[in-house]
Amino acid sequence: IPYFIFSALPGLILWNKHSIYYCYHNFTFTGILQTPAGHGNLSMLSNDSIIHEVFIDYYGNILIKMENNVIFYSKINTRDVVKLHLWTNNTTRTFVLLNTSGYTYFLYALDNGTIQIQDYPLSLETRSVAFMTKDKCPYMAFHNNVARVFYFLDKGETLTLWTQIIYPENTGLYVVVESYGPKILEESHDISFEAAFGHCTKTLTITFYQNVDYEGLYDYFEMQHNNTGLVMVQLRPSEYSKTCPIAQKVSDVEEREINNEECLFYRSYLRHQPAKNLKVRYIWKKYGCPLRLDFTEKFQPVIQLFDDNGYVKDVGANFIVWEIHGRDDYSFNNTMAQSGCLHEAQTWKSMIELNKHLPLEEVWGPENYIHCFSYAMGKPGDLNQPYEIINSSNGNHIFWPLGHSGMYVFRVKILDPNYSFCNLTAMFAIETFGLIPSPSVYLVAAFLFVLMLLFFTILVLSYFQYVRIYRQYIYKPLHNPQRKHKKN
Repeated sequence: IPYFIFSALPGLILWNKHSIYYCYHNFTFTGILQTPAGHGNLSMLSNDSIIHEVFIDYYGNILIKMENNVIFYSKINTRDVVKLHLWTNNTTRTFVLLNTSGYTYFLYALDNGTIQIQDYPLSLETRSVAFMTKDKCPYMAFHNNVARVFYFLDKGETLTLWTQIIYPENTGLYVVVESYGPKILEESHDISFEAAFGHCTKTLTITFYQNVDYEGLYDYFEMQHNNTGLVMVQLRPSEYSKTCPIAQKVSDVEEREINNEECLFYRSYLRHQPAKNLKVRYIWKKYGCPLRLDFTEKFQPVIQLFDDNGYVKDVGANFIVWEIHGRDDYSFNNTMAQSGCLHEAQTWKSMIELNKHLPLEEVWGPENYIHCFSYAMGKPGDLNQPYEIINSSNGNHIFWPLGHSGMYVFRVKILDPNYSFCNLTAMFAIETFGLIPSPSVYLVAAFLFVLMLLFFTILVLSYFQYVRIYRQYIYKPLHNPQRKHKKN
C-alpha cells in the first residue's frame, strides 16, 4: 500500500504485513526501515502481530500500529524505527487519527458498541524513547520564514526566503534546497556564516525570479505558456534524526498566467443591433474576476467609496449601470410606478434618442438627470416600463435572461447631481450561468394537440377516400366480360 510523504521531491513508503519500505528523494534512497535488532521484520518485535495501520502527520512523524496495538515510530527521511511504550491492551480495537489542531489521538472501538477518543502525547513518548536510546539531533535549531503554502509570482516579481540552522562546530551541516517541477525559475543564493562559543550559525537567503524577455516575440503566447507552472520547493537540513524538530514546510511557487478570454456577443443581444455578432476580449487585469451568478438570481450592486486612505463609506445615492460592450439583454425588476414615479422616468433608450451625437457613457449623467417624482417635471407616459435607476434603498435589482448564459461588464456612474463634484464611476463584471429552462408545458401541449389533430384529419380523409373508391368498384366491375353474339 503506498503512502506519499509531504516533501518537494517525490517520496513514499510502502508496507506489507511485516515490513515498511521507503523511497526518498525522488526514489534515490530506497530500502526497508530497520529495527534496533538489525532487521526489517516488525512482527518479530510485536509477538508475531501484523501491521494494522501506518500514519504520517504533517510534521513527518511516522507511526506504525500493529494489530495488537504495539506502536513503532520513525520519521521521514530516516531509515530506522523504534518501539514505543505500550499505550493500551492488545485486544482493544484502535485507530490513530489527527485532529484539526495537528495533534495525534487514539479512537477506541469498545466492546459495548461505543467509541472513545484519547489524546496521544507523541512528543513525550518519542523523547522518552530517545532518552533511552541516546538519540540526539545533529543540530540545535532550524528556522525559516516560509509562511504560506502557496506563493504566486507574476512577471517581474521575486520571492525571497531565508532559512537558518544552528549546529555544533565541526559537524559541517548545511541547508539543502530541493525543488521539483518545470525549470521556469532562476535562483540566487546568499550564505552568511557565524561561529561563536562552539556553535555555528549558517543563514541561507534564496531568491526566486524569472529572467525571460517577452518583448518582440513571434510566439508570445507560447513563450508565456512555457514559462508558467507549479514548482515545489523544500528547505531542509542536510542531516537529521528522529528527535529533530523538522520545519517540515513545502511551498508551491507558481508562475501564474492570467489569460484574456474572448467573448462572443450575439447581435440580437446588443443595443444597436449590428449586422454581425460582436467578438470582444475580456481583459482580466482591467476588469478583475467576474462575479458568478445563477441567472435566476437577482442582483443589486453595492457601491463603496474609497480614497487614498482606503474605505470611506457605502454610496447611498442614485446610480446607473450600463454594459460597456452594448448588451441590453437584461432588465430591472422595479417598474416606474412601483418606484413611485409620477411621470415617465429617464431611461437609456430615451437618453440615447436625445443625445445621439454623444458616446454611450456621456448620454446620461448628473448633468442632465431629472427625477420622476413631480407632476411638473415631465409627461405622464407609460409607467409600466422598467425603472433603470438604482440606489441602496429602492430595492431595484438587475435580472437576467433565462434562455442563455452571458458575460457582462458594467460601468457604474453616480447619477445624483448633489452627491459630489467628481465624476464617480466604477466597473464590475458579472458572469451568469444556470440550467436553461425547458419549454412551457402549455406550448408543448398545444404542439402535440395540433400534431394529433393533423394526424386524425389525414386518417379520416384517407378513410373517406378509401370508401369512395370501394363503392365505385362495387357497382362497376373491374373487367367487363365479353358477350357472345348469336349468328343467324
